[in-house]
Amino acid sequence: MTTSLPACSTASRARFAVARRTARPSRARAHASPIRMGPPLPSVELGRVLPGGESAKVTLGAWLDYACPFSAKAYKALVEQVGPHYGEDLKVVFYHQVQPWHPQSPILHEAAIAVHQLGGDAAFYKFSSALMDGQKDFFDANVWDKSRADLHKTLAALASSSAGVKEEDVLAKLARAVEEGALNTGNACTLELKFYVKLGRQTGIHVSPTTTLNGMVCDTSSSWDLEQWRAFLDPHVRAAKGAA
Repeated sequence: MTTSLPACSTASRARFAVARRTARPSRARAHASPIRMGPPLPSVELGRVLPGGESAKVTLGAWLDYACPFSAKAYKALVEQVGPHYGEDLKVVFYHQVQPWHPQSPILHEAAIAVHQLGGDAAFYKFSSALMDGQKDFFDANVWDKSRADLHKTLAALASSSAGVKEEDVLAKLARAVEEGALNTGNACTLELKFYVKLGRQTGIHVSPTTTLNGMVCDTSSSWDLEQWRAFLDPHVRAAKGAA
């Protein structure tokens, strides 16, 4: 047996439709979400570009840790051989890769960020080269009993002698930010380092050195010499030129 529902009159239906249309704006306003800005984001692209290849179509990213001996080998090859060899045809980009099993690592990277904030890319690479050359001074055995303040003073002196930035300016960048009622404030370089850590996690970077070619993780070795790097990079550089 089928039960029929009473039909609404035309007037009733019209009143219902008007009520629905009238209610929609207020319901939308009631459920509207505020604009959410989320956590802080970098305003410019991360990565320190080796001077000379800024406009290249091929980008080789290097995720390096100042406390890692294999990173030092890769850095030396890329900065002293690979970058100069390709010149304007290859963009070499340094990314900070902090490895937590080296507790001194974030302190070293914050110092490099401070130097960049004060002196730009050229100063950054001068300081990074000096830090990589003398990285054994910052290995576990040599810093085990040193405080953060001790390391800051040593790094500020190195920044002054290698990159020409003032020690007191570096120390000011590395000093703890003071905010009333706040205890874990970091310093003027902490937020930028956080951006690198977040980007590394998103990219799937685990160890250093790790390299990326045009944003994709690629299989390279810190022991490669220039000829081995050329065997890997030449086909991509040629292809990029041919696509111009």
